[in-house]
Amino acid sequence: IVKEHFESLVLKKMGILDKPETWNKLLEIIPDQTIREKLEAAFVEHKVKTATEKWDMIVKEVEKADKKKKAYQKDDVARDIMFQYCYPRLDVKVSTAINHLLKSPFCVHPKTLCVPIKIEECDTFNPLTVPNLQTISQELALKNKEIEDKRMPDYKKTSLKPYVEYFEKFVMAMVVNVKRHKRGKTKPATTSKSRIAAPMATTPMSWEWIQAAEDKNKKEWYQLKQSRSGFSLVNSFKQNMREMFLPVGYPESVHDCYKKFHAWLFLETYVGSAIGVLCSQAMLASLGLGTVEATGGAVAIQWVLKDGIGEIGKLFFIKRYASSFDSHPKTWKFKEAKVVEVCEIFSTVGSFLQLCTAIVAPKFFLPLAAVGNTFELIHESIWTASHMTFTKHFSPNGNIGDIVAKDDAQMSTAHLLGMLTGVGLISISHSPVFLFSAFAVLSPINLWSTVKMLHAAEFEILNQAKLTLLGREFIDSGVVVGYEKLKDREVGFGEWIKPFYGTGKPAIKIKMGPSAEQAYGSSEEVAGVVNVLKHENYLLNYHNNTMWILFHQDAGSNDVIRSILHSLKFHDQLVKSSVTKETNWDGYIQTLEDTLDWTKHHFPRFVAGLDKMNWQSDVVYWSDTGMRLAWKGHDVEEETHMYSL
Repeated sequence: IVKEHFESLVLKKMGILDKPETWNKLLEIIPDQTIREKLEAAFVEHKVKTATEKWDMIVKEVEKADKKKKAYQKDDVARDIMFQYCYPRLDVKVSTAINHLLKSPFCVHPKTLCVPIKIEECDTFNPLTVPNLQTISQELALKNKEIEDKRMPDYKKTSLKPYVEYFEKFVMAMVVNVKRHKRGKTKPATTSKSRIAAPMATTPMSWEWIQAAEDKNKKEWYQLKQSRSGFSLVNSFKQNMREMFLPVGYPESVHDCYKKFHAWLFLETYVGSAIGVLCSQAMLASLGLGTVEATGGAVAIQWVLKDGIGEIGKLFFIKRYASSFDSHPKTWKFKEAKVVEVCEIFSTVGSFLQLCTAIVAPKFFLPLAAVGNTFELIHESIWTASHMTFTKHFSPNGNIGDIVAKDDAQMSTAHLLGMLTGVGLISISHSPVFLFSAFAVLSPINLWSTVKMLHAAEFEILNQAKLTLLGREFIDSGVVVGYEKLKDREVGFGEWIKPFYGTGKPAIKIKMGPSAEQAYGSSEEVAGVVNVLKHENYLLNYHNNTMWILFHQDAGSNDVIRSILHSLKFHDQLVKSSVTKETNWDGYIQTLEDTLDWTKHHFPRFVAGLDKMNWQSDVVYWSDTGMRLAWKGHDVEEETHMYSL
């Protein structure tokens, strides 16, 4: 409908491409700055071109740029522009709040209620049967007398219930489809069937259970392929291996980097298991197991003490660092030696200490084995916690349980093969020289496979570092960049920012979720900032060369994104105007107000840009201490949550 009338009504009648002030507004919708500048120059140079010719030029440039992108990165900019100018909009509140339903053409509006209707029921729909305020009020009063359950939403007690449920179902389906499309996991729109269960193997035919997407109650069998009986055994074996080791629907059901990541993980686990066998042999030899002098009780006591001390050390470590396992999973799994501490180094150092028990006096067995075991247990704890974060990102369709189960099957196989290799090595020789030589060969392979594995994990997730860089780029250029363009500004597998990035600009130090005592120097500072930001879900303050961000107890991921964008702009303006709160408090507060206005104006475009570049803005990872605040006068305006859907 829109496409059919766009040229006649919008291009010609409205003249949106006739003057610079109108075509510049249209060009702002195009996310690629290079294309915007090229088109603007072309429009100015060729003033005689008609609106239709200019529109064809826009479509041509956008399509040319899309050909260079992957399927899930492509933007249908022309469609977005047409909807932007043709979709019915009245005002901000009407366009975003659920109770207004966007005043779409397929809604009726009897008196003060607006309800959605199904397109297929248009012919039989009777507008006179739609509930209005009076009927809703009467139904609600009657139901409240009959039902005492206060947890039940009011709309479920009225005839408005089927309309609201239909709308929520429609919106959720749309959200799921959009997210899957952006991550490149959906089939073309013309596809009418979708996989909903695991493949099944029979002889001599292979079948798969398919359910029609348009009718959830209709179940049908579809033959996928028919094999000759001579190959049925091979096909059955391949199918069983696939079901044992790969998630259902692989590769469509997982993230694109799943294969590469798990191939390196398999190698890392295999080598690590072989090293574990060498360490066990060294410690058993150190205890004198098998010699006449060894006593069973002494061996058992020292072995138990080794494990007990290791567990205690692990508890203290978890208490200190557990909050950062989500925000920095790659860093904890492995951090390059010259950058920061290393989780994978924990395992290597632990193994080395355990090997050393084979060449020291028996009295040193307990301290060496206990410290080594502590490092091993810390490594195991960190991997278990951070791997859950990886798993969430590998499952864009929510199939976490299936992925975890198949990961376990893969790692069990690698572990078994690694143990067999280790046993084979120690059967060659038990000497310390041989054990250390084998360790010197296997350990670098283990570390190398870990580095390759983590570089293979390329998720479009937002952590504090990435969000800071994205906000910085947006403030400087007005554009949200993609995953690849951030790599040269990051260290530590994309979870830390280089000390200097861009054109020599120093990275701002941001602390999120602190207490008010840490972030403010006095109660007067708190009162002044709250007065400006009382309607937001966060507070800011630049104190001791650090930008502090404090969150209200109702803050969500959108508030985290918004607060970082605001803090970056706030810091820029403070530096630019040389304003400090100590010397110019009024100027400091005025800068906070001005940057808040800037943030309100630009935040919608920033979030839209994140979505277009496939950044997963529904969750932001950062080292959360759990500290939340509340303040008087807090009443978040509706526009704050306009883009949460």
